[in-house]
Amino acid sequence: MSEIRKLSEKELRDYIEIVTNSYPGIMKTSTEVKEETLKRFIERQTDDDTLDYYGLFRNNKLIGGMRLHYHKMNLFSKIIPVGGVGLVAVDLLHKKEKVAKELIECFMKIFLEKGVNLVLLYPFRPDFYKKMGFGYGPKMHQYRIRPESFPKGHGKSHLRFLSSEDKEKVNECYTGIAKRTNGLFLKTTAELDGMFSNLENRMIGFDDGKEIKGYLLFSFEKRSQTNFIFNDLVIKEFIYDSPEALLEMSTFLHSQADQVDRIVWNTQEENVHFLIDDPRNGSDNLLPSVYHESNISGVGLMYRIIDPKGIIEDLKAYNFNHITAKVKVNITDTMLTQNDGELILHSTEGRVQVLENGEYDVEISLDVSDFSSLLMGVVSFKELYLFGKAKLSNPNYLNTVNSLFFTTDKPRCISVF
Repeated sequence: MSEIRKLSEKELRDYIEIVTNSYPGIMKTSTEVKEETLKRFIERQTDDDTLDYYGLFRNNKLIGGMRLHYHKMNLFSKIIPVGGVGLVAVDLLHKKEKVAKELIECFMKIFLEKGVNLVLLYPFRPDFYKKMGFGYGPKMHQYRIRPESFPKGHGKSHLRFLSSEDKEKVNECYTGIAKRTNGLFLKTTAELDGMFSNLENRMIGFDDGKEIKGYLLFSFEKRSQTNFIFNDLVIKEFIYDSPEALLEMSTFLHSQADQVDRIVWNTQEENVHFLIDDPRNGSDNLLPSVYHESNISGVGLMYRIIDPKGIIEDLKAYNFNHITAKVKVNITDTMLTQNDGELILHSTEGRVQVLENGEYDVEISLDVSDFSSLLMGVVSFKELYLFGKAKLSNPNYLNTVNSLFFTTDKPRCISVF
């Protein structure tokens, strides 16, 4: 029988040992590093109200743990609470004993009890979490761009380096954009502080004299151990509120050609090639027949609806494209059996409410993982239908159902947890 509860300071030390073995690629084994990590975990557990550390015990022994995050996210212009989980770790001697499964089940239960309807995670293995009902989020694209490929404007007169004294202005800039961007989290205090406390970070901002209208957070990365002038500039956050702010920061990047080989930009923006002059990433790879490799892409952040009725209630002010229809949705959810069933979405001129029963025009069936991605705007219903991931009782309603869930405001997320 397992017990899952919040970890004490003493138990955090044991958890760090498990984490160190679970993530050898990022965790160092020296005593000094472990003590520094313990101090940081204790401080965050005590002082940061946006996270907690939990452990799973069997026979009074800690054999796994996780870090829970309490975030606020923009869901189609409404700020809602969402739950996150990270640093899921299992004792090496207890692998394949369903420890991770129990931790994730508990994670979802904790947030259900808090009235939260959506949770997120970055997957260690996407296929593992897909089977647990988590749906894919937007892909991340990595571009490696020559500095001179960024457009050069008429100047950089509004740009200046930013420091911790600008923290509130930076947060105001980001928050304003987050409230207009589906999927973005509001920044936590710890996240904001970390942007300025990391000594490797540099930040420039577009300051119009009243407020910050955009900023570029970046660092440098060596490309060679023998050539100290061979470096890349790595963009960590690129936030802008207007074409003018983007152009001046682009001019800054353009001007770095004498010191920087490539600008590394990890972004969920799919159309970067419309901004820059040369989209090629330097690999010289060609895809058949003549398609130049411009970027590499990866699947990461995953969404999971844990209360379908609750998430529709969150969206009661959202207009589902002025569609009028009654759609019966059959959801398959093998982990949260209370969601395994049907609900009727009654949309009147785009305003949707959930009906317990009654008549309906068309019936759709899909897994909760795909329903989560669909509702977030990551994938269209038509794509899921053509891929065989969603069923439709009457094909004549394909365009209607597709339009009901369709959005051009695909989610974005730059927060790491």
